[in-house]
Amino acid sequence: MRNGTKARETTVTERKVLVVEDSRTQSERLRYLLERAGYCVQAAANGREGLERVQADPPDLIISDVMMPEIDGYALCRAVKSAKATKHIPLVLLTERRTPGDILRGLESGADNFITKPFEDAALLERVRRIFENLEVRRRGQMDVEVTLRVAGRELSISVDKAQIIELLFATLEDLDRLNGQLLESQRIVEGHARDLEQKVQERTQQLLQTEKLATMGQLLAGVAHELNNPLSVVMGQTSLLQQAVGRGPAAERAEKIAKAAERCARIVKNFLALARQRPPERQRVTLNAVIQDAVELLGYHLRVDNVQVELGLAPDLPILWADPHQLHQVVVNLLSNAHHAMRASPPPRRLAIEARYDPVDERVVIAVADTGPGIPPEVQGRIFEPFFSTKPVGEGTGLGLPLCQGIVESHGGTLRVESRPGEGATFIIELPVTTLPEAAPEGPGEAPPAAIGGKAILVVDDEPVVGELLADLLALDGHRVETAANGALALERLREGSYDLILSDVKMPELDGPALYEEVARHRPELCRRFVFITGDLLTRGTREFLERIGVPNLSKPFALDEVRRVVRRALRTETSGTASR
Repeated sequence: MRNGTKARETTVTERKVLVVEDSRTQSERLRYLLERAGYCVQAAANGREGLERVQADPPDLIISDVMMPEIDGYALCRAVKSAKATKHIPLVLLTERRTPGDILRGLESGADNFITKPFEDAALLERVRRIFENLEVRRRGQMDVEVTLRVAGRELSISVDKAQIIELLFATLEDLDRLNGQLLESQRIVEGHARDLEQKVQERTQQLLQTEKLATMGQLLAGVAHELNNPLSVVMGQTSLLQQAVGRGPAAERAEKIAKAAERCARIVKNFLALARQRPPERQRVTLNAVIQDAVELLGYHLRVDNVQVELGLAPDLPILWADPHQLHQVVVNLLSNAHHAMRASPPPRRLAIEARYDPVDERVVIAVADTGPGIPPEVQGRIFEPFFSTKPVGEGTGLGLPLCQGIVESHGGTLRVESRPGEGATFIIELPVTTLPEAAPEGPGEAPPAAIGGKAILVVDDEPVVGELLADLLALDGHRVETAANGALALERLREGSYDLILSDVKMPELDGPALYEEVARHRPELCRRFVFITGDLLTRGTREFLERIGVPNLSKPFALDEVRRVVRRALRTETSGTASR
């Protein structure tokens, strides 16, 4: 009650609030909030209009913006507080700034409270509710006091009442608490983003390291494969010639064992190239159960010696796969060997379970290799497919086995993963897609070569004498006249001296390599270009692949089998003979 006498209690619906705000959006928002809370709300678009409304019909509370045209919030506050009839009306300033200078200026103007923009709806309504609760107390117990403050080197004396100071302190505490909550929430969000960012950085770093490892591994494997190609070609070729020479008997059996071992080495080299993503799988129709049984048989003796019980659960109705049987065999052998090694330190019984089944829903064949070993710790599971990572002692593991397996499986469109808990063994799961088989499979190495065409003149160009001699011996057995040259420059001399029906050339050679030899022949003897067959162990090099793709002549990859050489040579001679006859 403005005259100091006790007034009747006023209900919320009788409370009148004047909103002075030049922003129509803010004004409507405040009107909506206050009216929904039960207050009677009037609005003014600026300080001058607000002062006129206060003088004409004094409200119970004024909420005013600070920055407004004509009369700002501070001036409105001073005008309201300087008039005897309106000085006791609580006035709340809405401001976007809350520096000490702003607060002092508001106090000098007579403001009772502050609300900082942007504000929360609940906080504003709670502030209004408390102001009305304390209104009568302030009117009955008002006692002005003079407060002297020192701010920025200035002493300011402000005449305010105690309740006003308390209100201001509570408002400041509320704002500080709200801001502190916002800061804590922001800190939580920032820390969350920081953790996510750190995790992403770690993941990207690991990806980069993995990429670098793969690149290093590819270079290493390429170098190893290239160095093995020529000697393996000689071993395989000479063994084949030996088998033809000895016929039957103990020597033939020994030669057969040497041939199988050499072929296995050749498959390992091809797997190296597949791991380096430089050689596609040599696909054909594959019976998966036979591949698994062969792998188990290969390791059977070693498993029996260590008392490992093998349990096979191979579904009899597995579909035929279009895959590389040698690569899949290598994967199964590697997984079985790893499981065997893991169980060596485990007490009996030691069990190795291999299952194969068909999933008709996903149209995939699933292979599971499970052991009863110690299991794989969680911190290791995330790294077991990294190249060069190994848990085996130095000298017992290269860290290439599982990356090789994963590379082979993925090149077949499948996946390889591990499931393991410490103390409960490990299970490696392979999933391979079942695709539509081609109507006619391509000619494979086990098929009969085309009919022989003898009596042709062939030039063999290779800087490795043993490889050149091997090819010469093979082709001579088929009735051809063969001459050799150690590089492209010597081959050009031979071509100037005579004519040849076919030229078998290596790619990488000193002085003049295979591509340079071909370009020279194309310039001076273009009719001989279609008589080339290239034999190379350098398909890893991009330039070599692009060269062979561009010229489109037949090529053989080292290490090669003699049957492959015969097949390619006979096909090339037949093509050349057909072309000559048509002309």
